[in-house]
Amino acid sequence: MREFYEFDEQQYERKGRVWKYIAVAIVFALIGAIGMYYISPFINEHSKNTAMSPGQEEQQKQQQADDSNKGIVPELGAKGDLFITTDNPVVDIAEKVGPAVVGITNKSIVTYRDWFFGDYYMEEQEGYGSGIIISEEGHIVTNAHVVQGAKEIFVVFQGEKQVKAQLVGADANSDVAVVKVDKKDVEAVEAEFTVAKLGDSDKVRPGELAVAIGNPLGHDLAGTITVGVISAINRTLVVDEKPLKLIQTDAAINRGNSGGALVNANGEVIGMNTLKGSGTEGLGFAIPTNEFLPIVEELIEKGVVVREDDKPGLGIRGQEITKEDAEKLGYPQGILVIAIAQNGAAAKAAIQPGDVIIGFNEKETKDFQTLKDLIEKQKVGDVVKVKIWREGKEFTLPVTLQPLQN
Repeated sequence: MREFYEFDEQQYERKGRVWKYIAVAIVFALIGAIGMYYISPFINEHSKNTAMSPGQEEQQKQQQADDSNKGIVPELGAKGDLFITTDNPVVDIAEKVGPAVVGITNKSIVTYRDWFFGDYYMEEQEGYGSGIIISEEGHIVTNAHVVQGAKEIFVVFQGEKQVKAQLVGADANSDVAVVKVDKKDVEAVEAEFTVAKLGDSDKVRPGELAVAIGNPLGHDLAGTITVGVISAINRTLVVDEKPLKLIQTDAAINRGNSGGALVNANGEVIGMNTLKGSGTEGLGFAIPTNEFLPIVEELIEKGVVVREDDKPGLGIRGQEITKEDAEKLGYPQGILVIAIAQNGAAAKAAIQPGDVIIGFNEKETKDFQTLKDLIEKQKVGDVVKVKIWREGKEFTLPVTLQPLQN
């Protein structure tokens, strides 16, 4: 559905330099891991795109630390009365809720191949969005498309104070993600840390005051406040073949507001800004708080959201190595891993960029179609045996399949 679109975070600003790789082996030694889509076997004969992530040793250690904390869901949302005055509530909301809305920078690396010359190129890119601090432990909710493909994530507090964050989990179907900052890092930069108070979105009525807070067009306009009303509730829109239940508002919402807060007259977050009408004014949409909170809790507890109709995926981005490529490069036929999805099945199994997948459950995988067919016979949570070629050595790793992100 193209009458509505996700914000600017998918249109990355190109940054950095471009490196040309002479040999594929060098490419994949330098890439790290990139991204945030899960492989699906639904890619063309040359490549299949999924989420991208660093997968470096430091992040693997962080992943182990994060896994040890999974299953513990902290108390979400601030407690107590915010004491919002009725004569001019927007001023109090700006002062008391504004610091709970942060900026999010998504740094990613995109790999391109020049099919004419056969060379690979890398580009560093940045995307911008917003997020809402929801726990004293440092959890921040945002949209999944804001952190899609992230190599690194940074949270920007008021005063342009920046802290590195870790992805806790993301669910593309609901467009909800959770990132986490270390409170010690926040204290080190002397940033103001405010937890938002979460309201009951089921009590929202059309005509109520609506205040949107976020970073339209990037961090230069961080903390922008716009005011309107709740235009409608329980709107269901289908975006990228996924139905979303949304609150409609006429408060101005622009690119970069994704993941920001929609606040009521009491200073409570009743929604997370997500979409705006294409080519229209006064037509914005937010995911209701009561819709995203259960997703947030499951992401904090498990790292993923599992549904009955979920399709399994490995969580890689790959390049098919044909017979001709294999003879030229000295690689075996199979699926060359270009990038690993952060928190994905492959990442947790220690599969690395540069590995070649040559087998799946003791069957050869010389092309994508074979891998696709074998994965489709499994279900989310199944443990499969993936045979890997790495720098001339072959070995098999157990991989627990996770939901495929479209």
